[in-house]
Amino acid sequence: MNPSVEDHLAIINLLAQYCLTLDHDDVEGWVSLFTPDGSIEVYGKSFASHDGLRAMTKVAPGGLHLGGPPVVVQVDADHAKTQQNLLFVNREDGTSRNAVYDDDLVRTNDGWRIAKRRCRFIVPGGLSDRPAH
Repeated sequence: MNPSVEDHLAIINLLAQYCLTLDHDDVEGWVSLFTPDGSIEVYGKSFASHDGLRAMTKVAPGGLHLGGPPVVVQVDADHAKTQQNLLFVNREDGTSRNAVYDDDLVRTNDGWRIAKRRCRFIVPGGLSDRPAH
């Protein structure tokens, strides 16, 4: 099912805010993009709930998140799945990582929010839960 233009734009904006809030070290703004029970899987670990997401930001490296345009598939009126590629550049040493995000999104009273995000790194031979280096 193709999303309406309004839903498509709202989802694109949500995912752009995801990258920018991380880049600006806006932890609370970033956490607000998730449902209260939302989660992210990265480096083979899962961080769930707003408290778990906050904890992840304390151990994750900071840097630039360049997200590509997402592919959006609307499952039903209140659920969508997206896939988006990412280039991350570490602010400390300039190293970069390539990844793909897979998302489950839900419509809430506050608009579209991330229920689940999984980050898989692009490595020789395909996608992996951990980067090659």
